[in-house]
Amino acid sequence: MRETIDKAYAWFSAAVAVLLLAGTLIVILLATASFLRETAAVVMASGAGVTYEDLQQLFALLLGAIIALELAHSVHLMVKGSKGYEQVRVVLMIGILAVVRKLIVMEIDQVSGLLIFGLSAAVLALGCAFAMLLWVDWTRTSSEKG
Repeated sequence: MRETIDKAYAWFSAAVAVLLLAGTLIVILLATASFLRETAAVVMASGAGVTYEDLQQLFALLLGAIIALELAHSVHLMVKGSKGYEQVRVVLMIGILAVVRKLIVMEIDQVSGLLIFGLSAAVLALGCAFAMLLWVDWTRTSSEKG
């Protein structure tokens, strides 16, 4: 009975992951189209130069597309059944990109110092976790080789 439940859950999980991957691909296409449309609009209107707000918007759209792409990569790993370091690394990278995106799009003069400190602490914590993961992976691979 337990084996049947495990097989049914594995099938269900794979089916949901495939649906999520299809949805994420649509989001990637929409985000990329939005970035390209905004870039074209900025280029067409850049006779007087590009403003900081335009660049801020372009970077926000670009990072949104990259985050969606990384999320699709994470879901793809789930569909393949990959577990472990690679999936955790992708999740950490998504977190770092999301916080950095927030730092880029926020108006510094309209937020509290506490929020900026919190976001900075989040980037530091995610970066440290990412570095530790890379170190563990490096030591594991170098010990297997030697």
